[in-house]
Amino acid sequence: MACKKVPIVVNIQQRRGLIYDAEDYFTLRGVYRIVGNLIGIPVSHPRNVNQQGLPAVLSCYELKLLLEKNLVRLVDKNAAFMTAPNDSQTERYLNMTQQQKEELRKPVIEKRLESFRKHLPRIIEGKRQKLIKSGHDLKGIYITPERVLQDERDRLAKEPFDILLQLPTKHPLEVDSSFLPLHLSAEETLKFRVFKALWNEGGYITVGDAFGCDFLLYPNDPLYFHASHMVHVLKDKARRLDVKYLIRICRLAIVVNKLCVIAYLDDRCDGVVFETVEWEGNANKSDSI
Repeated sequence: MACKKVPIVVNIQQRRGLIYDAEDYFTLRGVYRIVGNLIGIPVSHPRNVNQQGLPAVLSCYELKLLLEKNLVRLVDKNAAFMTAPNDSQTERYLNMTQQQKEELRKPVIEKRLESFRKHLPRIIEGKRQKLIKSGHDLKGIYITPERVLQDERDRLAKEPFDILLQLPTKHPLEVDSSFLPLHLSAEETLKFRVFKALWNEGGYITVGDAFGCDFLLYPNDPLYFHASHMVHVLKDKARRLDVKYLIRICRLAIVVNKLCVIAYLDDRCDGVVFETVEWEGNANKSDSI
């Protein structure tokens, strides 16, 4: 996969970082293991409610990591998007759509001409017989394949076609923008340190809201692999853990066939510590009967 030049532009809309460019998204996903969350409609299956397409939303943890590595820049184009396009932008967009139409017409015309060439001898003979029936002298009839083919090409060039016009997810024109910083709360900063530690170990990480945890850890791309670990971040490591809470997260991990991991910040080493917890149920309970 060809890696696109960085930094990649991330559009901030409604306090969310959005990726509209397909090459940018494939670069983040394939090279830097940043998955995000697709929230758009797939172009190839617009009526499929079970699949999503661009744009992709990046979590604040993914954005913070990418900013630290100078891989992205956060921009705000909302003001430009809310402004009516000027005459120059309108003309450029119309020229772009007209070029797209011509590019779509060319293969259609060539395909029809290819079918026309297969029947060219019969078409020429039909034209000759039609001229003879209309009273033309046989010696005066001069029909060449090149002329017939050119006439058909000219006719097809003027014929209207039904064309699917592309609606780009990424804004096709350059507009004014401003660069933005990213600020995290204390809780988000703690979770980011856990996210960064997991990312440095390899694998793919996504948010775990759907499974009742903070993060899900995958051995490879989530498109092909199920999550292997459920990660819970302790906000206050000095607080005594509730037994019911431990039982709940451990049994939940068993139900969804994943390992339960508790992550917290150790002040002694100023690093993130991971503890794997396993639920054994009543395996060690003595038989009282």
